[in-house]
Amino acid sequence: MNKRDKARNKFQGISPENPCPSQQTQIPLEFSGTYFDGMSSRAHPVTIVFDGEFLNIHADKTTPVITVSLDECVFKEPLGITRRSISLPDGALCETYDGCAVEALERLKGANKGMNIVHILESNWITVAAGIAGLVLFIWGFTVYAIPYLAEKAAYSMPVELTDSINDKTLDMLDDRFVAPSELSEEKAAAIHALFLNITNEDTGFDYRLELRKGHTLGANAFALPAGTIVITDELVELAQNDREIAGVIVHELAHVRMRHGLRSIFQNAGVFLLVSVLAGDVTSITSTAATFPTFIIESGYSRDFERQADAAAGAYCIREGWTTKPYEDILMHLSENSQGKSGPSWLSSHPDIQERIRLIQELDNKPSQTGDNPGNIDRH
Repeated sequence: MNKRDKARNKFQGISPENPCPSQQTQIPLEFSGTYFDGMSSRAHPVTIVFDGEFLNIHADKTTPVITVSLDECVFKEPLGITRRSISLPDGALCETYDGCAVEALERLKGANKGMNIVHILESNWITVAAGIAGLVLFIWGFTVYAIPYLAEKAAYSMPVELTDSINDKTLDMLDDRFVAPSELSEEKAAAIHALFLNITNEDTGFDYRLELRKGHTLGANAFALPAGTIVITDELVELAQNDREIAGVIVHELAHVRMRHGLRSIFQNAGVFLLVSVLAGDVTSITSTAATFPTFIIESGYSRDFERQADAAAGAYCIREGWTTKPYEDILMHLSENSQGKSGPSWLSSHPDIQERIRLIQELDNKPSQTGDNPGNIDRH
């Protein structure tokens, strides 16, 4: 028996020669403890004697402090090797190191039957370590698999009215804090809108809308809002060397909309926050996260998997138009060079390895041609 086990047994009045009796309880049952009257914090050393019906609590051997029926006693569940507590009427309390005596009283009353098993598990470092390992494994699995799955289901089930609300609030935040009205010429803006309509004219799944804005601190950037609004900055339009490059960006953003990447990212992050809040016991703050959704869409990037899916859609569109993937590769390179050394949200902020993205896009040129009516051949759910 190691030192920890000996200390725990001594703490609970247990020894190899005198284990807790599992069935028979000697009456009267006598043990020592500490009494609190519920009116002050003063502790009174006492002797507690159970006569078969009542607990007689004595300051000495002859003078009862209080007599309480066993039925009126409430036994706090055992927790590891901590002291056992017996709640008495009128807020009084007894605490004792004699876990065996309290266990005997619980057995007589029929209280905390299941908690004794928990107590045994909590008192064994092997079961505690196994429990911690199991909890860590559960959290990992729930975060990696369950939350993304539930987020996807929730995103595809979200009512249009709610996506419209998030869409409008996000656009308002963009206009208030980040962007200004577009300064593109009417001719250039009309050409971009015509390109956008040409790409989306066969898709009736969303109420697509293009919004052009001056990016200022955002620079060359583009955003896909949940309800189908695509925001493109003047700086990105000016950075592109031709309409094919802009078309690649548009299809990329449309893929984010159609695959619900924005909503799924929101729900996944909210799910992780919910899990952490539950574990930390701070569930009340969860309601405040809804107000951060527009900021999240603007200032956070998508996951690598989401970006690869959107890149694949843009590359496939370029191939179907007969351009190969080069126009989309070129705009990625322009944006990468333009964003170097700049702070703030970037269209490439979550993916610094631009060469890996371009390599994956180039692989599409060697695959069989893709067909379909959807821009970028995006799968519908």
